Amino acid sequence: MFVKSDIRRVSIALEKGFYHEVSIELGTAGIMHLARFRQEESLAEEGLKNEEGKTRELLSGIENLLRFLSIDPSRTAVPGKESDMERDSAFVAETLSAVNRLQRLRSRIDEETGRLAEKRSCLSALRSMGIDPERLHRSRFMNMAFGTLEDREWMPSEKDAFIAERRGDYIFVAAMPADLPAMNKILKEKGFVDKSREVEGPSMDIVEKRLETLSRRKAVLEGYRVRLKEGVEERLLALLSHYRRVDEIIKSLRMSLFSSRAMFITGWMDIRDRDRLMAILKRVCGDRFVVNIAEERDSDAPVRLRNMAFFRPFELLVKTMGIPSNDEIDPTPLAAISFIVIFSIMFGDLGQGLTLAFLGYVLRRVARKKGMLEGPFGQAGGVMMICGFGAAFCGLLFGSVFSHEHLIPALVFHPIDNIMTLFAFTILMGAVIICTGFIVNIINALMNRNYEEALLEKHGLVILVPYIALVLFAVRYVSTDKVPVLWETIIFIIIPVVLFFLRGILGPVLFKSHPPHSLVEYFVESTMETFELAISMLANTISFIRVGAFALSHAGLGIVTYTLAGMVDPSLRSPGAIAVIVAGNIFIIGFEGLICGIQSLRLEYYEFFSKFFKGDGVVFEPFKLKLAASEELKEAES
Repeated sequence: MFVKSDIRRVSIALEKGFYHEVSIELGTAGIMHLARFRQEESLAEEGLKNEEGKTRELLSGIENLLRFLSIDPSRTAVPGKESDMERDSAFVAETLSAVNRLQRLRSRIDEETGRLAEKRSCLSALRSMGIDPERLHRSRFMNMAFGTLEDREWMPSEKDAFIAERRGDYIFVAAMPADLPAMNKILKEKGFVDKSREVEGPSMDIVEKRLETLSRRKAVLEGYRVRLKEGVEERLLALLSHYRRVDEIIKSLRMSLFSSRAMFITGWMDIRDRDRLMAILKRVCGDRFVVNIAEERDSDAPVRLRNMAFFRPFELLVKTMGIPSNDEIDPTPLAAISFIVIFSIMFGDLGQGLTLAFLGYVLRRVARKKGMLEGPFGQAGGVMMICGFGAAFCGLLFGSVFSHEHLIPALVFHPIDNIMTLFAFTILMGAVIICTGFIVNIINALMNRNYEEALLEKHGLVILVPYIALVLFAVRYVSTDKVPVLWETIIFIIIPVVLFFLRGILGPVLFKSHPPHSLVEYFVESTMETFELAISMLANTISFIRVGAFALSHAGLGIVTYTLAGMVDPSLRSPGAIAVIVAGNIFIIGFEGLICGIQSLRLEYYEFFSKFFKGDGVVFEPFKLKLAASEELKEAES
């Protein structure tokens, strides 16, 4: 608890001929976080660059084929015989050539079909108007036009010296030669598009026959596409899986350093995986390798959190704010405990808590089936489960079951009957959480030998002591009406505050830090900062009263639910009353559960994490290859 995995720097030197096999073994084991050599050293050999270019080109061709042939790339296929890049490139090129011919033919057919379909629509519109298309441009006494208008509702008025007829989107207009300019002006204003040329040429019967012919040709092409898909689908999927794997290996090799005969790999690993690494290298390279593992932790090493199973889902809350660096302790256990307590008090209900836990269990099961148990999806399910059981326990303490406040006796008290007690408890709980944040910050500062931060800064000992003293004085006053005596005030409040006020002067004397540029400016800033800190600490503490407020609102929603059910049936036994109770509880679980979760996060991040957490660490992400389908099958069987 509170510790992270022991990540050490590791460097490997081996013969160049082993680089592919070693990369595959390391990627399969997933034990090493690879690092890049310095920029001037990271020049990969020319052969590797060429192989990377060919692999990327091959992958691009495969993905284009899968897209055109409507093949789902997420499907897996068992690799066949051993791959050969030249043979595979020739196969992909040949298939692409066939697909390109197919695309060109289909594109020409689609273009011709669209043109003829437009022509058929125009001819059909003219036919329904009783107009012969051949007479559009042959009339000697009238000027006629046929087309479409942007304004689909427009028709000429009685004042216009021309006539018009509409069929759907099409319009036919005719005017005497003298009225032609006026007609053209109005048509232009209405967004007229001339379609007269579309109706020239073949008759409707010829157009229909041509469309039928094109449809048959398109069906033949589609049949060819389907047969082509059936013939190449499995091989394309196998090639996609294989060359994606090759691409990942090449990416890892680009981070390595090559000489004429040797290859050098550097990165980090969990010290617990030392034996696995040595076994891999001995199996592949025999004795022809050299490994150097650092004897001490590297402060710049990536971070892998290591928590017991109960706390592991709550790593999601910590990672949302960042990864704790190697210079600070892992706050996951403290974050888990505080989050569970805060949420459980706000959402305290036996039945609703168990329902939430069940939903979390379902979420975990779904995540496990999808292989996402350790991801955000599975961790969220774990948080819901644990917080659900916590809320159920608080429901026993509060005597609440599915929002019914009198079905079972309260082991402690009903929140709505003991409002001030509830508020006092939540404020004291908040004070404990705030003090814990201060203590964690002091520990982190002492670990880094930053004694000034631990003792004199605003999240250090000089603020923690008066804060604890004020909380204890307040509790004693409420309990016994006894006010603090003078010496208590001087020792526990005045002296620490004065030390904080003078930290800019004491720091350079005691810890060799930088002195302030101007004493006057420093005293003004320090005065303002002291008052601001006092106000913020008070606000931070009072902020936890929202825990009690939401516990009351939770109980209030339950009262509203049963009041509405009682209006339907005072005995609460009719189907209508039961439906109201069920709907009310579903609403409370969904809406109130979401609000309580958000408020719990707010208190965690702003009132607790802000006291100590930096989160500037780097996640430990081991180089890992996705298993091929055949390997996944073997792993499932084993």
